[in-house]
Amino acid sequence: MPSFVSLAPVVTGLVYLGLFIATVVKRDKYQERALRWLLLYLAVCMIWSIIQSLIQFKILPESLGDLTARIGSLLNTTLFLMLTHSALHDLKKFYLWLLASLAWLAIYLVIQIGQILPVPNIELYVILLGWIIFMVGIALSILRTRGANTLPFIRARTYYWAIGALIIAIGGIISFTNQFAISSILLAIGAFILSVTLIRPYMPDIRQMEQEVLNYLVMTILTALVLILGAQAVVWFLGHAKMSYSPTLVGAVIAFIVAALLAPLWIVSRKIAQKLLPQTHFYPESILREYSQSVSSILDPDLLSTVAVGLICKTIEIQCGYLFLVEHELDDMVPRYRLRGSKGIGTSQQEVGMLANDSPIAIYFRQTRHPLRQTDIDMQTRFQTASETERTWLGSLGVDLYIPIHTKEEWMGLIALGPKTNGLPFFDNDVALLSILADQTAVALQNAKLVESLMRLNNDFRRAYTSMEQANRHLQKVNVQLENLDRTKSEFISIASHELRTPLTVMRGYNEMMLEDPNTKGNPFQSKLVNGIQSGIMRMHDIINSMLDIASIDSRSMELQQEEVSIGTLIKMVIKSFSDSLKDRNLSLETENLAELPVIDGDSEALRKVFYHIIINAIKYTPDGGKITVTGLPVSPGQMGLTQGGVEVIISDTGIGINPENLDLIFKKFYQTGELALHSTGKTKFKGSGPGLGLAIAKGIVDAHNGRVWAESSGVDEEKCPGSTFHVVLPLHYKEQP
Repeated sequence: MPSFVSLAPVVTGLVYLGLFIATVVKRDKYQERALRWLLLYLAVCMIWSIIQSLIQFKILPESLGDLTARIGSLLNTTLFLMLTHSALHDLKKFYLWLLASLAWLAIYLVIQIGQILPVPNIELYVILLGWIIFMVGIALSILRTRGANTLPFIRARTYYWAIGALIIAIGGIISFTNQFAISSILLAIGAFILSVTLIRPYMPDIRQMEQEVLNYLVMTILTALVLILGAQAVVWFLGHAKMSYSPTLVGAVIAFIVAALLAPLWIVSRKIAQKLLPQTHFYPESILREYSQSVSSILDPDLLSTVAVGLICKTIEIQCGYLFLVEHELDDMVPRYRLRGSKGIGTSQQEVGMLANDSPIAIYFRQTRHPLRQTDIDMQTRFQTASETERTWLGSLGVDLYIPIHTKEEWMGLIALGPKTNGLPFFDNDVALLSILADQTAVALQNAKLVESLMRLNNDFRRAYTSMEQANRHLQKVNVQLENLDRTKSEFISIASHELRTPLTVMRGYNEMMLEDPNTKGNPFQSKLVNGIQSGIMRMHDIINSMLDIASIDSRSMELQQEEVSIGTLIKMVIKSFSDSLKDRNLSLETENLAELPVIDGDSEALRKVFYHIIINAIKYTPDGGKITVTGLPVSPGQMGLTQGGVEVIISDTGIGINPENLDLIFKKFYQTGELALHSTGKTKFKGSGPGLGLAIAKGIVDAHNGRVWAESSGVDEEKCPGSTFHVVLPLHYKEQP
């Protein structure tokens, strides 16, 4: 039957194999350099155990036992030192110790192979001296890491690493006494503690475990006392009562007593443990109530950040914390998250951080919505692809835990907390409580952002209203200036027209005398000259009359003579005056239904000017050979805004048309379409020139009769000639028309 000594290497070899496989599996998730050293350490230990097993089972000669033990001790100690420096992030003298390890190995090999020094057991002394030096180096590394590091997971790791190192040191000391079986068991136990400490990202805190162990011990002692005293009391009672009893009855009574006292004993034991090893406890119900009452009414994001983080840090005893508002934005059309920091606890306001939209950190917060520890960012493989800028910025915050804040579909904030003032890590109950607080913060933050948006919108409206008021004042000032300018222009037109009219009347009188002079009539040349002068005088007379009309319209001094007017007869008189011009340009002008129009009240002379200007406008913009149609339609009472009815005259042509954008502008005074330099000089010629007052006068007169005038056209086209249509609507009784 195999002895304990022969089975010890086999058992430890299996332990190393299991640890090696577990480390390989975890290495896919955590990219930590120490895991590579751990794999190498476990591989050497496993090989050493296999060789020892082969020696124990006589497969290898026993003469290799001492050699393999010394070489194994040398390699294990060297790798253990490298593993310690790497696992505890104590890398300042890492390469110096690596060189010392190589030198130690080289010295041993030289002595072993060359037999340079004739000192008995010199190899053992070299290994022992090196082992002592390296163990001192391991101890110093643990103490240095413990003193210099404040991260809870590193401090917790040093506790367990120190325990594992102590067990390995004891196993090493025992190995020098040739107790290889016990030594191998201790080394395997130490390797197991080291592997678990390195594989697990979070180890239970020693102080928390101390209280749990103490609570268990107190509970055990109290339960034992209850059992002992209960058994004695039951036996004493049954003995004095002279009752027969069986062990089953006694056991049942004791079990009932223990079951009844179990809950009180547990409470008492926890109180005793708390007094012996006091720790800070918080009560989630009161924290949630206080937190909800404090943040629910805050509508300022910065104040919300200060209050929320302050309450969390106070209740859970955290050194510092921040609340970041997450804003989604585009940078050169590339989406990213902008983390705008509000002032937190323990430091000033943090700088703005940026996370790419496809960053693994941003994806984690956006999709999983779970808290994230800084150690996960540093160690897990999936976060290694994040940019160096993102990892550096998060590391500069000096926090341990990140809790995302979400509404239903939006990641809107991030709470960054840590470390705790007592040095403990964040436990699962801490994370669960903080997640609930983050949900409450999301509601308050959403309300605060809504109010902030409303205030920003209100400020924008206020600024827009102020700008609008300034613009209105400026427009009023400009309008006053334009009115003054228009009034001055109208006065100038009126004065100039009156001043020109007197000499023009004299010129017209003398020229008419010359036309009637027999000598002029008998001289064809002189007669032609005088007729030309007369034509120009009459043209000027029409222009001056138009200027006087527009001046009276602008000054609202036009006086209308009320009389009965037959629109059909009036239009026929106007058409008759254009008979020569229509004949010269081969234009046809037709009338429809004019005789059926009712008689209206109005100023016949003024209305004659209306149709004169509109028809002459149609003649000027209709090419030779075109057609003009004047149609009359009676308007029934109540139609087209006429309470008592009226008439509508439609003048349509087959001319070049009007740009739809200019349909209102053509009724403004002095407005002319096209290039003036290309216009002909005749007033009835195609595209003939004019002062640009005709349609303005027509509109003014129609408005004075409480009527309406407007134009319709699909556009300008001198080839297809879409034509234009003018509508003139006049009431039957303009003085009674509102």
